Amino acid sequence: MLYRCKCFTIVVVLCLVPACIHSAGTNTKTVAHYKVSSMGFIIGEITTTQRIAEDGGVPSLDFETKAAVKASFLWMGHHKDTVEKGTIRKRDLVSYSRKGRENGATIDIEGRLENSSFRFDVREQGGARSVIIPRSSYDCTTMECPEARLDFSGKAEVALRVLDVEKMAVVKRDYRLVRTAQYTVDGKEYPCRIVDYSDRNKKARRWITWDGSTVMMYRQDGRGEKDSYSVRVTSVNKET
Repeated sequence: MLYRCKCFTIVVVLCLVPACIHSAGTNTKTVAHYKVSSMGFIIGEITTTQRIAEDGGVPSLDFETKAAVKASFLWMGHHKDTVEKGTIRKRDLVSYSRKGRENGATIDIEGRLENSSFRFDVREQGGARSVIIPRSSYDCTTMECPEARLDFSGKAEVALRVLDVEKMAVVKRDYRLVRTAQYTVDGKEYPCRIVDYSDRNKKARRWITWDGSTVMMYRQDGRGEKDSYSVRVTSVNKET
């Protein structure tokens, strides 16, 4: 899920399962809470919920991210309250939406995979427009967090064609494995990999893992046009 400020970009794509969604036979729900900070100040909170289930015998993942960001500095003011939803089925993001308000402006975007293309319908300023992206033009979307499972064996970097759902455009994104590590949440350590990624719009470092059924991001540090930001998990709860 992606959160854009005028002076920095907060990119939070969480808990999504890429090419292989493993069915556990019952619904699995994971809820994670995050704090967003910039220049040492807490400026927002994010809550993500994912559900892995079967739909007609086909494993799928439904996700929802709620974000509330309020930044007030001498040179910048930003207010955002958004809800982002989507569904991944098999290898593809098949539906997506982002709704809410940002600095007083309404955000209303709905997308879906249809006829071998991903179509975004955007309503803004009393009008409507559509953006159509051929499925053959991208390897994956930003919702699937491919860096959690990429094979970096013998490779300094891996490049993918990625559909950035925030920009509604395909970008070439480069990924680089920094190292494997442990990340501590509530006194418990979780194994993860630290991966840098960059494209023409974004640059960040992500602490992320794939446990065989779920992709989970614990932390992301990035830099936008002028300022840096950090998103860090504060709690993770999984239930079946």
